[in-house]
Amino acid sequence: MRKQTLLQGAFVLTTAGLITKILGFATTILQSRILGAEAIGLQMMVTPYISLLMTVTTLGMPVAISKVVAEADAASDTRKMRRILLIALTATLSMALVLTAVMLYFGRAFSMRFLADQRAYYSLMALVPMIPILAISGVLRGYFQGRQNMNPLAVSQVVEQIIRIVLLYALVQALALHGLEYAAAGAVFAGVVGELASLLYLVFSYRRASASKIPSFTTLRSLPQAKTDLLELLRTGLPQTGNQFFRSVLRVIQPTVISRSLLLTGLNASEIAQQYGMLTGYVFPLLFSPGFVNHSLAIALVPAISEAGARNRPRLVNRRVSQAIRVSLLIGVPSSLILFVFAENILTLFYRAPEAAGLLKLTAPLFLFQYFHSPLQSSLIGLGHSAKAMVNNIIPRCVSLALIYPLAVTLNLGIYGVAIASSLAVVLETILQYWALHRQIGPYLNFGDVAKIIGCGIIAALFSYLTYDTIRIFNIDDQIAALGGITALLFMYCSLIFLTNTLRWSSLRITLRQG
Repeated sequence: MRKQTLLQGAFVLTTAGLITKILGFATTILQSRILGAEAIGLQMMVTPYISLLMTVTTLGMPVAISKVVAEADAASDTRKMRRILLIALTATLSMALVLTAVMLYFGRAFSMRFLADQRAYYSLMALVPMIPILAISGVLRGYFQGRQNMNPLAVSQVVEQIIRIVLLYALVQALALHGLEYAAAGAVFAGVVGELASLLYLVFSYRRASASKIPSFTTLRSLPQAKTDLLELLRTGLPQTGNQFFRSVLRVIQPTVISRSLLLTGLNASEIAQQYGMLTGYVFPLLFSPGFVNHSLAIALVPAISEAGARNRPRLVNRRVSQAIRVSLLIGVPSSLILFVFAENILTLFYRAPEAAGLLKLTAPLFLFQYFHSPLQSSLIGLGHSAKAMVNNIIPRCVSLALIYPLAVTLNLGIYGVAIASSLAVVLETILQYWALHRQIGPYLNFGDVAKIIGCGIIAALFSYLTYDTIRIFNIDDQIAALGGITALLFMYCSLIFLTNTLRWSSLRITLRQG
């Protein structure tokens, strides 16, 4: 199996992420055309449970497998890799079968208690077959990540979206005759079939890979060894599960705390809903929109760091961490500055909500820390400090939750206080992850390079603002002027990056080959 470098793997996943985002946007448009708002509402009632089901079913195994397999691969221990694969499949499939049985048996009672509309029950039942599919595909994804071959993952993502969008129209049209609830269930089931197609491609890729045989229970010749391997997986996987579960709980608690706090500022229910919607529905999606680059780096970084650590090569660990932060920052700086400088234009274009520009301008600079946070967290996980990474995420989120009331009510900042609390969580997360990793591997961040990248971005932002004002002198439409300004920012930023030798073509080629 051909192994990819850190940046090669990240590039493959980023390309696939971009394609799937475009296909996902097309899917959203198609759904809105053929389903309508009511049926989409029924579908959205069960959609949040997908991530929760994935968290419970996979037990954090994909990340754990990628770490352990990378270490076994570094030691050329093929038997351990197959053993890990079988143990993970057994654990996740057992959990999946139990969860599937629970959902089938208690599905009706669950929908009556937790779903606002009982018609969403059919969408919930259409979701159930995805549970065992996610269990198997999660394990295989972790295996390919550990072998540092991201091509099957990238192709499987695209396959899933293509199958989903092809089946969506046919299933919805066929089931719409029986009622909106069945049409919504058909849309959910199209996603299930897409996941199944993705899984089949991963299985095909595994069987086609050289020296990859389907593991059997004869691989587990020693029960104590199997228990040791399972515990090794759980040490990394369970903190990931805890982190994701905490985030799910926070999504339930946070809206209540925010709405209660804003109510005390004198706002009525309608105003609270409007302001909360602007922050969470408009501003946050824009702040996290380049996040698929971070996500791709995070996936590729865990096995890359694990492999370097297993080979006892601390300099390689430092170099890979530095590379990941550098790439993430090169993307994050222009993204954050575009959102800051052209906040009003972007919000008007996408949401017709220029009144949310103040919130976006406030949060965009602070959310730049997010581009440091993801590589730092993945590096800690790769070095075997998954529990520490989890704690470093939970503490800032608790602090952020505790700050909402004093900032929004005591200081009378309202929704801006909520935005500041959320931004401070990102900053504090990054600081904690930075120091935790610094204690493990020593200095790894070149602050001179960071300053140069940010400096190039600020100069490019000023140039783009002048370009925007110049274009507007000729009475050209505001949105076209903004597009010209954004183009000028990107052109100037890229030019400065290369002119200042912050990034060289020669070093970029070497990094792609050897990173």
